[in-house]
Amino acid sequence: MAVAVGALAAWTGTASGGSTARTTTPVTTAATSTATPVDPGRALRPLHAPVAVSADGRCSTRGGPILRVLQQNIHFGTNRSGALDLTALADEIDAVRPDLVSLNEVDVGTLRTGHLDEVRYLAGATGLHAVYGPNLPWQGGVFGNAVLSRSPALYSRNLRLPVTAGLEQRGLLSVTVRIGGRTISFSSVHLSDGDSGRASRVLQARAVDDAVARSPTPTIVAGDLNAAPGDLPVRILRQHLLDAQELGGTGEGPTIPEPMPRNRIDYVLYDNAFAVVPGSTRVVASPSDHRGVFTELALLPPGCKA
Repeated sequence: MAVAVGALAAWTGTASGGSTARTTTPVTTAATSTATPVDPGRALRPLHAPVAVSADGRCSTRGGPILRVLQQNIHFGTNRSGALDLTALADEIDAVRPDLVSLNEVDVGTLRTGHLDEVRYLAGATGLHAVYGPNLPWQGGVFGNAVLSRSPALYSRNLRLPVTAGLEQRGLLSVTVRIGGRTISFSSVHLSDGDSGRASRVLQARAVDDAVARSPTPTIVAGDLNAAPGDLPVRILRQHLLDAQELGGTGEGPTIPEPMPRNRIDYVLYDNAFAVVPGSTRVVASPSDHRGVFTELALLPPGCKA
C-alpha cells in the first residue's frame, strides 16, 4: 500500500527566482514491487483498435467526464541553460489545467538540484496531489517518476522494470484515482535510453504491457518511451493501448529536442475505456529539453472497453 511521507501543509520551498511553493496535500511515496520475468521474443498481437463511439449510442462520449492529461519529462527540473527552473514548469502545468500529470526525471534531495524535493515543490505550486516513484539513488537523493492528480490517489505502486546489467533502474509508477464516480488507473513510465538501452526497452515494454493487460480498470499510460512510434517498444504497448497523438492530434507531434523538436518519444496511451477528443492532442512548449504532450480523454460508459 502507499505510504505517506509526512503532512506538508507547513512546508515551503524555493526554486529559481525565489518563488515559494504552497503545499496543501501530503506527497505519497509508492510502495515498490518487481516485475515478473518476461519473454522478449513473444509474438505480437495486432495493434489495438478503438471502439466505435457516437454521440447517442451505447458507447457515447456525451455527458461523461473529460480528463485533461499532461505528459512531461522535466529533465530533473532544469531548463535548457542548465538552471533549476521549477517555477516555469509549474506555470506550464497550470496553463493546461490538468486532471492527471505524468512527470519523468524527477529529483528528490539530490546534490545537483540543491537537495530540493521537487515533488513537494510542484505539488505545492500547482495545488495538485502527488505520488512519487523513486527508481535509483542519485547524488545523495533519489531520481524517478511522479504523478500529479486533481483527485487524491486511492492506491499506488511503483513497479521496478527489468533492465540489462549496468543501466539505470527504471519504473512504472501507477496510481488509481476516482473520477466521475469511476475508478481509473494512471501510470507514468520512463524507458531506458540510448543504443545501450535497446534491449532493456523491449523488456520494459513487455513488463508494462503485462501490467496493462491485467488492469481491471480504465487505464492510461503516459511517459518518455525513448522510442519512435514504429519502434518495437511502442508496438508492444500498442497491443492493448491507443495513441492519443495518432488518433487525436495533428502532424507528427515531435517532442525532442526542445525548442525545435524533430522526434517523437513522449506519449499518452490509453485503453478502450476512453476516446480521445478529436483535435485535443498537442505538444506543449516547455523549459525542459522535452516538449510536453497534452490531450483530452473522454471516459466512456461502463461496458465499452473492448
